[in-house]
Amino acid sequence: MNEFIEFRNHVYDNESKYIYPLQFLDDYINKSKTINSRERVVIKQIRTIKQIERKKKLGEKEIDELYSFLGEDSYTDRFIVDTLLKLFNDDIKQIVEKKTKDLLSQQQYDSQKLYHVLDICIECDIDILSDHDILFMLQKYKLDLDIISILMDYMDSFKRQGFKDHIYKLLTLDYPDNIKIQVLNLLGNLYSIETVDQSFVKKNIINEKNNVFYDSYINFLNTDFKFEKQGTSILQSMFYGDFEDSGKGNNGGLAVLLKGLGEEISKDSSVSYVFTITITQELNKPFIRFYGDKHVFIRLPIYLDQSVVSDKFIKRELFIKRYIGNFLRQSEIKPDVFHIRFLDNASKSVAHLCKELNRKLVFTLTPDPHRNMFDGSGHLKELGFKELIEKLNKIKIGDELIYTSDGIVGIGNADVKKELEIYFPQFKDENINGRIRMIGEGIQIDKSMDVEDTDIYSNRFIELSETNKDFFERPVILNVGRLSVLKGQIELLKAWSNSKLSETHNLLIIGGDLERPNKEEEMVINFFKDYVQKHPQFKDRFIHKGAMSNLDIRLLERNIIKRDFNYPHIYLCSSVKEEFGIAILEAMSIGFLTLGPIKGGVKSYMRNGENGFLIDTSNWETIAKETEKHIYDTKIDKDEFKKIQAAGQKTVDENFSIKKISNEFVSFYLSLKGEENNEI
Repeated sequence: MNEFIEFRNHVYDNESKYIYPLQFLDDYINKSKTINSRERVVIKQIRTIKQIERKKKLGEKEIDELYSFLGEDSYTDRFIVDTLLKLFNDDIKQIVEKKTKDLLSQQQYDSQKLYHVLDICIECDIDILSDHDILFMLQKYKLDLDIISILMDYMDSFKRQGFKDHIYKLLTLDYPDNIKIQVLNLLGNLYSIETVDQSFVKKNIINEKNNVFYDSYINFLNTDFKFEKQGTSILQSMFYGDFEDSGKGNNGGLAVLLKGLGEEISKDSSVSYVFTITITQELNKPFIRFYGDKHVFIRLPIYLDQSVVSDKFIKRELFIKRYIGNFLRQSEIKPDVFHIRFLDNASKSVAHLCKELNRKLVFTLTPDPHRNMFDGSGHLKELGFKELIEKLNKIKIGDELIYTSDGIVGIGNADVKKELEIYFPQFKDENINGRIRMIGEGIQIDKSMDVEDTDIYSNRFIELSETNKDFFERPVILNVGRLSVLKGQIELLKAWSNSKLSETHNLLIIGGDLERPNKEEEMVINFFKDYVQKHPQFKDRFIHKGAMSNLDIRLLERNIIKRDFNYPHIYLCSSVKEEFGIAILEAMSIGFLTLGPIKGGVKSYMRNGENGFLIDTSNWETIAKETEKHIYDTKIDKDEFKKIQAAGQKTVDENFSIKKISNEFVSFYLSLKGEENNEI
């Protein structure tokens, strides 16, 4: 029995999806022994919000209730604003305007409540602030960057001129670059970019770090070039990382996939452009970069509060939607298909924008965090309330996107689809089930290498060899990816050092930003250093290197695999779970013996003992035990390992070339576009 899956089936069998996640919270509050009074209040508020939503009608009483809760919790704030906007219509516009005026006149608000009130005003087209209000807020909240940002958005939306000197003054304050770029946008939109005092702007914005971004951004604002070509255009959102920072921060295999996929899809004659958008906080790279003639990578300088650890997008959801929408209009970009890939509020914002523009929406669906809601016995995990409500928000977003998407992509094959059906009982609906297409991920195979590439590859290998001259004189266990607890590198180091693996193999872990690590990266890096210091016998046999480019890694892998030993070189993915595993596919294609987590989507292409091995990556003990079992199995000799490695290469070559995968995506996109044409 699996309590979480039973609960999911119960909710949807009874057609009570509209009160989710309330039912789950009710069940949690009845079982939990640790819930406190504050958390009970949040649940009570969610219950009230959902009851109002089910009425499908707003009156003064309901608006008063919703406004009274605003500002107390980031998740209830999101539910409140969503509910109000969902039920908003012209009939109640005057009531919302009156209630908002009352709230602002009494100044019964803190900055959190004020932020969402301004958000609501912009979305409902209610220009309610007087000039005095704006000046007051610019002064009072000048150190509250969320308020300054939403206030500028308000002034921009309603074209509130008359504050030029005050806006210019914002540039002189110690603001992040993203806020200053928004100031520049506001000046340009209110007074035209030609009239902006460029010398003042340059003096107060440009520095050595951001000058490349600024120059390319100004060039974009001043150019007449528009993205106009015949054919279907695709917009895919990334929001985590950068094409040029693979392996750093939260930047994982998705960037590698979307870069290659975008390039390949854009080669199709029926496609005019592929636009990949991300949100950047470090303005040290160009605003727009082309990969090929028709794949355009766009770094949107949207301010996000970096002190927020759990969910940076939830508060800024509507701002993100408007920012992307404004950029598309300004650039005259008119995507035919939007493709989103995460259960988060940024992806939700793109979905809403897509529907506002009456375009087709594609959504890649994964059972995350669903598969982490229960323990090995199928019982609901006893999560802390904060973690629980964060996961429930993601599950709620997934359920909403299933209904609003025109096409749903599952990562993998029919077996993975069966797993999706377990977590998403909505698939029983034939209308929804008919929207699903199962497509794997892919990599570039047999990428050509010129002399320069070979030199780079030799230099990278020499650099690593110089760290320890004898390191590559033994078989290597390789692990590549961003540094994270969920990626399991700490468990891998412990598994290797506490097992026979350290006697036969050296360990090479590649990933992480060594120059400016985030908190999680810093924790993992420090663990590595402390561990080797405490166990000096492993100093010469374990190497950790910071993130490298995808090309560097693949060239390094080719060099490693050339060296032949009695035991095979191993690529070991230590992630707790992996939705698919781009790095695994790349290592398979080079010829590594690959070991991947049994949890997730790797099992859709890895057949245990045939083209690789599936292992339990829950902790270092299971990693060590199961890896030892496979590597030192007396029934598998060197020739048998080579057959498994060759089978892995064949699997990738035949099924996961980026060209094959891109053809499947283009076919899917065009089928949705065809539906639109038929409607017309």
